[in-house]
Amino acid sequence: MDTELKLLLLEDNPDDAGLIQKLLQRAGMNFTAKVVSDEQEFLKILDENGFDVVLADNALPQYNSLEALEVIKERNPFIAFILVTGTVSEEFAVKIIQQGADDYILKNNLTRLPAAITKAIENKKLQKEKQEAEKEMQEMNEQLRKLAAHLQKVKEEEQARLAREMHDQLGQIITSLKMDLGWIKKNKKELIPGIVQKRLNEMSHLLDEAVVTIRKVAADLRPSILDDLGLADTLEWHSKEFKKRSGIHVQFRHTTKGIKFDTDIATGLFRIYQEALTNVARHAKAKNVTTRLDVNGDKITLSIQDDGKGFDTTIQMKTLGLLGMRERARMMNGTVEITSEPGKGTTVLITIPHKENKSHKQKVDIL
Repeated sequence: MDTELKLLLLEDNPDDAGLIQKLLQRAGMNFTAKVVSDEQEFLKILDENGFDVVLADNALPQYNSLEALEVIKERNPFIAFILVTGTVSEEFAVKIIQQGADDYILKNNLTRLPAAITKAIENKKLQKEKQEAEKEMQEMNEQLRKLAAHLQKVKEEEQARLAREMHDQLGQIITSLKMDLGWIKKNKKELIPGIVQKRLNEMSHLLDEAVVTIRKVAADLRPSILDDLGLADTLEWHSKEFKKRSGIHVQFRHTTKGIKFDTDIATGLFRIYQEALTNVARHAKAKNVTTRLDVNGDKITLSIQDDGKGFDTTIQMKTLGLLGMRERARMMNGTVEITSEPGKGTTVLITIPHKENKSHKQKVDIL
């Protein structure tokens, strides 16, 4: 190992401690060592240093290796523990290995000690990495569970909103049309042409309102402009709509003229853009937002920068909105990077792989 190891020797015999260190030096090991001989010294120095391995004699006065091992397991189970002793029964050797020791070496056969140390440290490293990966997986599963519940709630709320809108607007319009048609049918024999024309004009106006409402509902579900004119125009349109609803000024620029985006990529980026602006409206207390869509070689980047209150990214990086954006980006093999500081606004940078490489595409800034 090239890295300098930190060894803690629990040994009351200075000659044995010196012999162990000389053997390790001859084996070419790079290390620093501390030697302690009783429980008090052991407990004190254990908390003060980040040791890689403890080499413990079995029979110290009023303290033994099993007690030392229990302390290690409690305080830092990723410190390797090797019993290095003069004599030990087979029964005790089995017991201490079962209790969690990494190995045992007899002092009359120390030649195996360097290899045992290297193996024990590597095993502890793997154990730590495995535990961290399992913990990360558990956290990810919990986040995904919460995200799934959040998305289901959002879906239900959106469905309820659309149902209300269709009921309140389309329902009323259709009811009025039905009443007008019923009135015409009932009074068709006595109708005066001018009155009929007036009723027909009113019905035509109601139909116009119905068309507007249907288009609005359809646009909420998926803007037709995304299919008709492409991603950049859709983001520009949404920026203007966002300003109308929130009062927050959005300046959108892009350098993607002549570039046709994959349908799934365009949809995913549009949804992330929606979520990012929604977060600005809900949390940022911003007055201005600057956004930009670029294609550079094999990468698409979308940035959203606001001048709001910002936040501490070490604390607030697991909100469901951010998780949703990250999950959408991950599904496109992309990433979401968020930088923010309290009082200094927030920047969201989405990076997605881009396969298209048209030789005739131009870069033009559009305000």
